[in-house]
Amino acid sequence: MDMTTATLDQHLVEALKHSAREVLVAMASITPRAIDEQPEQTSLFRDEVIGLLGFTGDRSGTVVVRTTERIAKTIAARMLMVEPEEFGDFTEAADAFGEVVNMIAGSFKNAWVASGHAMALSMPNVIHQGFVKLHSDGPGAVRSRIRAELDDGALDIGVHLEGAGEA
Repeated sequence: MDMTTATLDQHLVEALKHSAREVLVAMASITPRAIDEQPEQTSLFRDEVIGLLGFTGDRSGTVVVRTTERIAKTIAARMLMVEPEEFGDFTEAADAFGEVVNMIAGSFKNAWVASGHAMALSMPNVIHQGFVKLHSDGPGAVRSRIRAELDDGALDIGVHLEGAGEA
């Protein structure tokens, strides 16, 4: 029996890529070298920085943005027009990084809704040096991820839809 988790329809993956590029360029003046679809093997994450934004509608799930502390601080600093070294600690950069998560999710929501779905977004949450387990492993679950290659690292952006019967 094949237990492969489904992925988003290709037009939604393309919309996620567009959302990431648009937000990075417009808000942080960062042009990714490439944005490619990557397999999302797990719904368990242990990363330096994890931005999460849950949503409900005809499907429930989470937008997940993962990266290193250095990349998150760089993106936040570019948005705020300061140098990354000006942040005393990560908490000062977390709000700006959360806003990046919010803008990517909001832009993706437009494509999701245009595809005939409903979506209500929650507030973003940024976890530093954290561990997260999402409910996107059961029957009907969907997991997709893109990777934005930046000059000094990468930003992984995923959409995880809960499976049938998960709460």
